[in-house]
Amino acid sequence: MQSRHRGKTYPMAALLGCAMLYSAIVQAADPAHGARVFQAQCAKCHGSDGAPTMPGVPDFSRGAPLMKSDIELLKFIRRGRGIMPAYQGLLTDNDILDAISYLRTLR
Repeated sequence: MQSRHRGKTYPMAALLGCAMLYSAIVQAADPAHGARVFQAQCAKCHGSDGAPTMPGVPDFSRGAPLMKSDIELLKFIRRGRGIMPAYQGLLTDNDILDAISYLRTLR
């Protein structure tokens, strides 16, 4: 007798594994380290308190740009866009996630 669920176990296990990994990354984020990363790499344009120092830059002190998920923000910071430079290769994913966790404390 064959099971109706045969072949569905591995994709579900992979999805569960990815969710657990994402959860571990987010839980491991260090806002204190993120503050140092932000001050060193981001504050020139985004301001030391998240309020922008130049036009066209998101105001993180208000929290609105942070309505995206950590993964969406991570991807954006890696790639950059417009006047925002790409940080892939300059910062680790953990550095970026730490900076995001710091920004979330500014609300």
